[in-house]
Amino acid sequence: MSDQTKQAGDTGGDDGRELAAEYALGLLSDAEIAAFEARLEEDAELRADVLAWQEHFAAAIYQETEAVEPSPQLAKRLQTVLFKPEKRSLWQQIWPYGLGGVAAALVLWLSVTTGLVTLDDALRADLVAELAPTEDGEGLLIRAAVDTERGAVQVVRSAGAAPEGRVFELWLIAGDTAPVSLGLLSADESTLIDLPEDILADLPGALLAISDEPPGGSPTGAPTGLVRAAGPLTAS
Repeated sequence: MSDQTKQAGDTGGDDGRELAAEYALGLLSDAEIAAFEARLEEDAELRADVLAWQEHFAAAIYQETEAVEPSPQLAKRLQTVLFKPEKRSLWQQIWPYGLGGVAAALVLWLSVTTGLVTLDDALRADLVAELAPTEDGEGLLIRAAVDTERGAVQVVRSAGAAPEGRVFELWLIAGDTAPVSLGLLSADESTLIDLPEDILADLPGALLAISDEPPGGSPTGAPTGLVRAAGPLTAS
């Protein structure tokens, strides 16, 4: 453990990046985590550092490890250890949904530069969304980028697929208004959808959601299937 880690409560800037790496790896003690997360709530650049380290370590693990199928006994033990209920800090609970503009833009930037997301050449995204999978959307990895000047949204599905015999439909939920269908996602990884001009002003801060629907889309004009993923649009 580094000297910087022992001083996790300090506010100096020199230790921030190293602490972010140790936090991403789970090397900090409970007291150090509490002190570091207090800094995270106030420091957008530090949150961005954590995201960058998480992406870095995840990529390194993915590239250098070979998949091994665990035995049924080991798989059951891992499920028990990894998914047992635990008390989480407020910051950890809101992390997937409250990244804010700077961190959300960083996530999209990392995805584009690492090849996970390829944007349309003519798209200049000023709003982005990370659509977190719901309990019914396990395995989905979906990101969206909106160009309000052009009036278009690109949805990139990097992992997961609609159930057999179903299609994904994209919805906009602005405030307390009813969901508005933006269109169906294609079977391809990327879908580009033109947006109605009258909804462009409602996009910042609105929620994007994806439901599974029968072929051709919802027959009622409202979601009829399960909501598989959702996430807020934030400024890039």
